[in-house]
Amino acid sequence: MPFISKFRLTTLTVPCLLALCGVSGVGAAMDPRFEIDPQALAVSETVPKAPPRRTVRSAKLRPARPLPVTGESTYVVKPGDHLFKILMHEYGLSNSQAEALIEKVKKDNNISDIRRLKIGQKISIPRLRQSAGESAKSHPFEVASTRSDVTETPVGQSFVLESPVDPSPSISARESLDKLRGVWDKVVPPRTDLQKPLVMQTSTFSLTLDPQRYPTFSSMDGARILLDQNNSIPPLVKSLIEEKDPNVRIVSESPAASRQFMSSMLKAAGFYSVEENFSMDFGSDPRLTVTTDFKIEKTPESLVRQDIVLLNSGRTALPSSLNAFLKKEGFALYEPFASLKKFAVRDVRTLHVVKDSSQSEMVDAILSAFSVNAVNDRSLDVFAADNNGISLAVKAERYFERNGQRFVVTRFDGDPVNYTLFRILETKGYRVVILEEQDGFRKVAEKIISRMKIQGYFAKHSLLQDDSAGYSLQMSGFKFDDASLPGGELFLTNQAMDRIVSDLLKENGYRINSR
Repeated sequence: MPFISKFRLTTLTVPCLLALCGVSGVGAAMDPRFEIDPQALAVSETVPKAPPRRTVRSAKLRPARPLPVTGESTYVVKPGDHLFKILMHEYGLSNSQAEALIEKVKKDNNISDIRRLKIGQKISIPRLRQSAGESAKSHPFEVASTRSDVTETPVGQSFVLESPVDPSPSISARESLDKLRGVWDKVVPPRTDLQKPLVMQTSTFSLTLDPQRYPTFSSMDGARILLDQNNSIPPLVKSLIEEKDPNVRIVSESPAASRQFMSSMLKAAGFYSVEENFSMDFGSDPRLTVTTDFKIEKTPESLVRQDIVLLNSGRTALPSSLNAFLKKEGFALYEPFASLKKFAVRDVRTLHVVKDSSQSEMVDAILSAFSVNAVNDRSLDVFAADNNGISLAVKAERYFERNGQRFVVTRFDGDPVNYTLFRILETKGYRVVILEEQDGFRKVAEKIISRMKIQGYFAKHSLLQDDSAGYSLQMSGFKFDDASLPGGELFLTNQAMDRIVSDLLKENGYRINSR
């Protein structure tokens, strides 16, 4: 039967095991569960060795104090005590029951290390919530029986710790680990010994962890990260590993919870700096903001060397154009769990770029954005000759019609007579836009859309709708959302755009017209 971890000790080394687990101190007694009949060690050499037994009988235990049905019990710490020993030895809990209760005991008693208790310290033990019909489970250390009624004669005593055999990991879990491994080896210098099992061998015990079930990863400072993705390593074994090899760091997270999993892995990796929810801005107007789950500085020189790693744990990849832009700016972006497929956004929004040029060209570009065809230098009658024999006409720089209305765009040259004539045109039903010499893009656009009665306003607008995309884009201009407009949504700006800005706008469904 495949196994996850195995832990063997001879009876002569049991006290050493207890010392490793914190059961030490002057006057500490042997745990009765580990007491073995010495006569069982006297084995005849002529007796053949019996095969290892998987079904074993536990040694007799002394009566354990019962946990209270309601309320809590108070225990006074003695030399050699630690929390698992107290719960399992003093109160007779099984390993799973102790694990279920241990965190609450630590929290209720403000205990940070289960092995470092003060002699005489009073600990409150809460009631164990036990389901109906649940029976006490055996202690995780099963002792091979040496009683005389056993037909096979054992050749020695051994303690075997085996965690339950879990089913094979799902394909998605294996794929996630493979993807993580591919990225991790690019960020952290890989080690050649990571494919070998984690083995700990001392004079008192040996411990081996299957590398298929418990993969290991390298760290920046030479330590080894042990991944316990199903949290199946018993706390006692974790304590042994951490005590005997401080260079082994255990991460008990599942890749399924990718954000929390990556956070735990990065904390164990020994990087110089890891910052979560990192964001940075490029440009001012337009302003591109990129947000990533993690920013990693490998060493104190990472900033100087432009060796900054950005890491996302989500399932949606950033656009390839943005990835290339970040690389050009000195950032290495990795998204181990993201899909390369991008949802195609419908082309429903239009962005018009009005270049800063002459005022007349600005007017033509703005009118073109609203699909208006204007006539240049149109003569308009102020007084017709058939009224009183006097004919008076003025020349309008731009004339157009929209929704049954007549519009005139002209410039005020400082002559009050011309100003009065165009005001007379308003009495004849024309909507007149009078521009001044100093009017720039914003003022020109505001005067035109005001006379056309189009709802829109100038501000620095956010142009992207998806807040979870990992990036955002803000730009100054006029945003229109009018059903009467072509396409229904339109953005008007005079801001020059870099290539990355236009690429991201197109990625998100914008048509870009520049004039």
